[in-house]
Amino acid sequence: MADREIAHDLSEYDGGVLLLETSEGMPSATEVFSTLRNMGERGLLGRFPALLMGRPKTWSFERPNTPEEAARFAADQREAVLRAMRTHAFDTTIVFDVDFGHTDPQLVIPYGGTVRVDGPARRITVTY
Repeated sequence: MADREIAHDLSEYDGGVLLLETSEGMPSATEVFSTLRNMGERGLLGRFPALLMGRPKTWSFERPNTPEEAARFAADQREAVLRAMRTHAFDTTIVFDVDFGHTDPQLVIPYGGTVRVDGPARRITVTY
């Protein structure tokens, strides 16, 4: 198997909604871009009509960012996501700053339900 091949049928992701967040590790914008670029190069990103991107954690005891630094950190991550998606999944609807993942406040989104993203109405509906 070549380095960039995936061992299972990618069509199982077709039409799904991709949920991503950047974790308490506070990865750099470069790391965020690289991860998404790698997913795009493997044919994953274009299979999802919508991406819900969790609001990034921008402060920790190890990285006590000022409010200005936190805003810049979040903006840089957002731009990294947009840059990767423009290249590999241009038509995907992206919703930023969803309150799930390693952030406060935090919504719990169980897997296995149905997610509907209505961009024009600015509405996300989740059914379990």
